[in-house]
Amino acid sequence: MDDNPIAQLRASGWTERFTASGERLREAIENYRGLGLAVKTIPVGELDLPGCTECFTDEHDPTMLIFTKPATSPELDDLYKNGHHSHQAGT
Repeated sequence: MDDNPIAQLRASGWTERFTASGERLREAIENYRGLGLAVKTIPVGELDLPGCTECFTDEHDPTMLIFTKPATSPELDDLYKNGHHSHQAGT
């Protein structure tokens, strides 16, 4: 199996979204979870990425690469099987 964590996540059905840190990271995680998605993050500083990643290595507020995929729960599985992909307010 590939040692690249990004390739491993992609092979497991995760979708790479974007990098963020601080408040933007917290908001993104909250929003994705609110949409019924599972969320994983990887510190960018731990990845072997091409180019300079110096600006991503703040030890106090690390930049994270965000991945999402549909959460697995019986309720969400039923929702997707029945073709109801949108959340309706008040339900």
